[in-house]
Amino acid sequence: MTGIEAGTLPPEYADLRGKRCLVTGAAGFIGGALLRRLVRYGIDVTGTVLLAAEAEALRDEGMQAEVLDLASGDAWDDLLRGTDIVFNIAAMFQETEHGEEMYDRVNHLGALRLAETALRVGVRRFIQCSTVGVHGHVQEVPATEATPFNPMDLYHRTKLAGELALLDLAASVEPHRMVITAVRPAMVYGPGDRRMLKLFRTILDGRFVMVGDGQVWTHLGHVEDNVDAFLRGAVAPAAEVHGEAFNIASAEPMMLADLVRLIAREGGVGEPRLRVPLAPVMAAGILVEAVCAPFGIRPPLSRRRVGFFTHDRAFDLAKAERRLGYRSRWGHPEGIRDTIGWYRARGLVAPRPGAKGQQAEAARSST
Repeated sequence: MTGIEAGTLPPEYADLRGKRCLVTGAAGFIGGALLRRLVRYGIDVTGTVLLAAEAEALRDEGMQAEVLDLASGDAWDDLLRGTDIVFNIAAMFQETEHGEEMYDRVNHLGALRLAETALRVGVRRFIQCSTVGVHGHVQEVPATEATPFNPMDLYHRTKLAGELALLDLAASVEPHRMVITAVRPAMVYGPGDRRMLKLFRTILDGRFVMVGDGQVWTHLGHVEDNVDAFLRGAVAPAAEVHGEAFNIASAEPMMLADLVRLIAREGGVGEPRLRVPLAPVMAAGILVEAVCAPFGIRPPLSRRRVGFFTHDRAFDLAKAERRLGYRSRWGHPEGIRDTIGWYRARGLVAPRPGAKGQQAEAARSST
């Protein structure tokens, strides 16, 4: 296919051969990575996106794409009929110009209606993308899937509502009709990511300021590890995954301060030293949110952003390893190095110190 190099289907995913798949949210980071992996494996897959222009962009890459809006009242029977596996990655996220009603319409009611349609037309597996954010500021470290829920904002609340609705549906459906599974990615990063770009950029250009002391747990998930988890959910024995949710992350959790040091080290820059107290920054976030909300403006500072510095996020992966057969392939140093390389190749972050001078010297030497 144009623009995408075909690859061999690994033995662990052999059951995907001959299956027809659909990936929602294919213009996004995780959905796009999953779509492209399936295409490389030679799987018959269609990606759905929210906008017609996004669909055209995927078609220009040689992929099959359709428009699907989870907030709409459209009928999806024709789109899903003949599909074997649905990966529902689409979601409303970080769109503070919308209120909880719209978030619920997409992340909860839309996901449920998509699954009900899939069941009605004969889809055999439905894998829902949830989030470890359903645990919020985790109540135990590391959190398991059984750790009490503690959603901290409307995104997490509505994703939790969607997950619980789908697992309730699973409880009423025999797995021979449709297997329903929820995968909860941790803080996803890797080549192609723009969500964590600001963190990397401020560290690599020396502008990062730690809010608080950085002694909170954080747990990253490389995008390719997350793709593996979704694919595992599509081929694992039904008895192991039907009606189950799985927390997914890469390697081990670490303190936020250690993550910042690791990004600086892998980027070849000095460790950031600037720190500010938490309380005034949180107060400012609340104020900025209140000012922006009536105008539908996405606030540059919010409680969610400040929560990055305050919320513990660390997860036990034993259930995913045991029942999904999931194994993280990406350690944090390798993944961060990989991500920085992708950012730098596109001029999105500062070049490695001395790189410009070395390139200029090499150019002079060649003349």
